[in-house]
Amino acid sequence: MPAFKEASLRRRFAAIAIDSYSSYLVAAALVPHHQGVRLLMQLSILFVELSLLTSLQGASFGQMVLKLRVVDARDGGALSIPRILLRCLMIVTVLPAIFRHEGRSVHDLLTQSIVVKVVATK
Repeated sequence: MPAFKEASLRRRFAAIAIDSYSSYLVAAALVPHHQGVRLLMQLSILFVELSLLTSLQGASFGQMVLKLRVVDARDGGALSIPRILLRCLMIVTVLPAIFRHEGRSVHDLLTQSIVVKVVATK
């Protein structure tokens, strides 16, 4: 496996918290009075945001703020669209992110991805 500096759990958690809260704010603005619909809207917005930005930029909004990036664990390259969609679906369902093995989340293990810290190069 290539040498990567895997992002800390704290930074990864902070990034998903930023993404989740951002999607909550958008959902609350769109559906202010119906909690059940708002939750479904929030999860949908989160899935779209994670998928779209990871596909286009290699990182979600929260990951970009914290200078993180999602890469292929084998070669450091970009993930394919199907792997990104699977990864994001698993994140939105929350459960796989709870169970960790050797410091990596289940969604990263199954999609052979890793979240790394972006290091500025000179």
